[in-house]
Amino acid sequence: MDNTRIIIIGAGCSGISAASKLIERGFKNVLILEAENRIGGRLYTTEFASSVVDLGAQWCHGEVDNSVYELVKDYKILDESAISYPNVSFLKSTGQSADNEKCGRLVMLCSDILDNCTDDLKNSKSSLGSYFVKKYQEALATPEFADIDAETATEVLEYFHKFENSIESSDTWYDTSGSGYLQYWECDGHPLLNWRDKGYGSVLDYIMKKKPDPAKDLKVENKIKFNKEVANINWNDPSRSHLVVLCNDGSSYDADHVIVTVSLGVLKENYKKMFSPQLPDLKVNAIEGLSIGTVDKIFLEFNEPFWHKDWAGFSLLWTQKDSEEIRKTPNAWLEDIFGFYKVDYQPNILCGWIGGSSARQMEQLDDETVLNGCMYLFEKFLSKTMKFTKPIKMLRSNWYTNKHFRGSYSFRSITTDLLKTSASYLAMPLHDALGKPVLLFAGEATHDHYYSTVHGALSAGYREADRIVNYYTSINNPDMLINSLSMPKEEYYDVIVLGAGISGLGAGSVLKSSNLNFMILEGSSKVGGRIYTLNMNNLKNGSNDGPKCEAGAQWLHGKNNELYRYAEKLNYIRPELSEEAEGDYIREDGTKFDDFFVRKVDFKVGQLLEKCEEFVNHKNDPNYKFPSSIAEYVEKNFADYVSTLETDEEKRQAMQLLDWHRKFQIIDNSCFNFDDISAKDWGNYSFNGESCQTHINVTDGMGKITDKLFEELKSNIKLNQVVDYIYWKSEEYPGKSNSIRIVCKDGSTYCTNNLICTFSLGVLKKKHLEMFNPPLPKQHQEVIENIGFGTINKIFIHFDKKWWNDDWKGLQLLWNEDLNENSHWTKYISGFDVVYPAPENTLIGWIGGQGAIEMEKLSDQEIADQCMKIIRKFLNRQDIPDPTHFYTSRWNSDEFTGGAYSFTSRFTDLIKNWETILSQPIIFESLNYDTNVILMAGEACHEQYFSTVHGAFLSGIDQAKNILKFRAQKMTKNLTFPSKL
Repeated sequence: MDNTRIIIIGAGCSGISAASKLIERGFKNVLILEAENRIGGRLYTTEFASSVVDLGAQWCHGEVDNSVYELVKDYKILDESAISYPNVSFLKSTGQSADNEKCGRLVMLCSDILDNCTDDLKNSKSSLGSYFVKKYQEALATPEFADIDAETATEVLEYFHKFENSIESSDTWYDTSGSGYLQYWECDGHPLLNWRDKGYGSVLDYIMKKKPDPAKDLKVENKIKFNKEVANINWNDPSRSHLVVLCNDGSSYDADHVIVTVSLGVLKENYKKMFSPQLPDLKVNAIEGLSIGTVDKIFLEFNEPFWHKDWAGFSLLWTQKDSEEIRKTPNAWLEDIFGFYKVDYQPNILCGWIGGSSARQMEQLDDETVLNGCMYLFEKFLSKTMKFTKPIKMLRSNWYTNKHFRGSYSFRSITTDLLKTSASYLAMPLHDALGKPVLLFAGEATHDHYYSTVHGALSAGYREADRIVNYYTSINNPDMLINSLSMPKEEYYDVIVLGAGISGLGAGSVLKSSNLNFMILEGSSKVGGRIYTLNMNNLKNGSNDGPKCEAGAQWLHGKNNELYRYAEKLNYIRPELSEEAEGDYIREDGTKFDDFFVRKVDFKVGQLLEKCEEFVNHKNDPNYKFPSSIAEYVEKNFADYVSTLETDEEKRQAMQLLDWHRKFQIIDNSCFNFDDISAKDWGNYSFNGESCQTHINVTDGMGKITDKLFEELKSNIKLNQVVDYIYWKSEEYPGKSNSIRIVCKDGSTYCTNNLICTFSLGVLKKKHLEMFNPPLPKQHQEVIENIGFGTINKIFIHFDKKWWNDDWKGLQLLWNEDLNENSHWTKYISGFDVVYPAPENTLIGWIGGQGAIEMEKLSDQEIADQCMKIIRKFLNRQDIPDPTHFYTSRWNSDEFTGGAYSFTSRFTDLIKNWETILSQPIIFESLNYDTNVILMAGEACHEQYFSTVHGAFLSGIDQAKNILKFRAQKMTKNLTFPSKL
């Protein structure tokens, strides 16, 4: 650890947290280079008036999953803010008080629009402002707001626009991405927690362990060099084994790792000259695509409060006439100060807020001009309702003009959408040839969901420190001496297959019959992937025994495929067929729907879905107008059908059955919403001339097939080989002749010229940018990110004895309310089927969408208990016994799957020939001019049999055969693969 040189650029919260974590974990050679003469960055607590104020971050936002809150929650240094933004007094530019009742209702409307925007914005391509104004105008046209005059409505809208810009740090909400707005996650708990009379800067002492126990002080401040502006970071010089950081004062520092925590604003201004060599395109795209704006504060100190005790401050409403007039003057910037408010624990202070271009203009003015401008606003807005005094002191922030920040905090803009970038791209580390992360990035802008916050910055700093710690842990070097590291031993194979799911095993079965030296690397401790037959756990007595259940793939779909023929050859096929979604359809109030009516509605929905299969025939017709999704077509035409029904109760029941079918399709397609499914590509799936409404069972479970394949391939499989990086071009590691190099988490290294990657689409979506060096070709990236891939889970409930009649086939759940984003996780369960043919006395519950993800946070016991409440409620039977065994799958949180299976997403509709892109070879030459190939396999790679086990199996077989053909063609120098990418 003594010789591992780590330099951190920036002593803001992210840099301090990274240094603290590294020092705490034993790294001693840590240095922070800070351009300012203080620590904290955009966290800036300074003395003012009788105590302190925060020129930067002011509040701890929320409690649950908030790393800042978790750090200090036991020390009683936080308090709930007494200010409730924006619910304070409204004053008009005429000097009169506004109608606060009406203004309050309008502000509540604005908050409601943002609170309920998820469904509308998740797939939006427009701005937050466009959406908001449309919804605002629609609401004003309703009877509820008939008493609101147009002038008041416009003034409050303009006020809220400025207020929301201060939240987003945008110049205008027409810059803010509608869908990107949803990427920010709020932490549950009080949204505005203040730091009493200590300021937010006090959290730094807790990060550095100076408090609460000074004996544990990590001495981080001893590792900081102040006034060090970094001019250049040479991070990849072939002539050196280390990085070099050059500062503007001429000093330079060598490092094995550099963590860059500067603001996004600094990166935008300096990245072209700050890094040698230039950063990769994906990183540049992220820097240019993510956005940062300016939000400033103006603190005014008075001799004593001129306001009464309960007064919280005032918000400014400009009349149209006054707005037009001030915009013609040099004081136009004043219009964007949207209010002055009290400050917690500072009784003599008011704080004015200003954002956007006006804030940047304000920063360039002298103090006297700014103070006079504030007094102009006081006189204009306040003088007729309250007698005020002149402040005795002013203090303001200047986050944009300070070249060490160039802005306040980041947000997701329309540019972010256009460049299709994200925080994960910015956070992606850059590696050397050995897979060592050498250039790392932290800071609030690198956090996927907590950007713009201190807790986001704190977590990002910890993340990058952990990345370095994990790297040294993974290479199994107890001394952690970087200089003692030697090149890991590399194992070479003619072919390497990544993943021992059914696709990888299928590839292995082909390669086994050749003379090639091949190896299958599997990250987990078992083979099979999303095929997983296991015994249910009885959590009540801790036993691992129990009836067998299929946690993953359950059935074979059809006989006319390679996997069925393989299982049949081994005599693994059971004669009994299975069905699903049968039994009683019962409403939440206990009403059992008529079986004939249920079948009639099912037939109608089936007809509509079959009609959707025909859309694919028009795929190449540029003039054909496709529905936006399956949901749009089905729901529109189903509404026409419902209108033909005779009674209101039939219509109501039909719509409730449609809601059940939505849930069923979410589960069947493994998507999050019914309207995620492409109408254009719905017909891509091939039934291969067979009916797949019935399902074929495997004797003793699907796992028996993978067990047999494992037995045949055991000598060619290595388990617990978690792949960290795949280097697939020679220039990524000069001097190496084998162009594909796989580095595993435990330090194992493998080389090959022929790679088959069978990772699930869920894993690729999460890791492809970081795993592949360089990144995959852009068309592969685009398809990976846009093909649909969601989560379904299964809930098995086993009873000691069957409590139902022999002819009872299960229970389908019909809820009184349609599924929506606020639905409890149980509302996503379609029903409980009686498992047939085995195990006996068992029900299986199916759940998809957001409910499947939320459910994974609970224990099996909690899940089983809630399911039993539902079953007893719907059947109106309290005598049903508790289950003896139960098990719940958790595919979303499984690191080796990240979900269930793929579906035809409407987001691929604009990608030409997307179905075949993943299966196309990536062909390239190494330094010794050897031609190499990377192939993708798995269910998501099959053009027609996606989402199925036989599709995954066949995909692996086909790509292994392509490898054999490819090698044969290399021998004759007659390559016929598609053109190099």
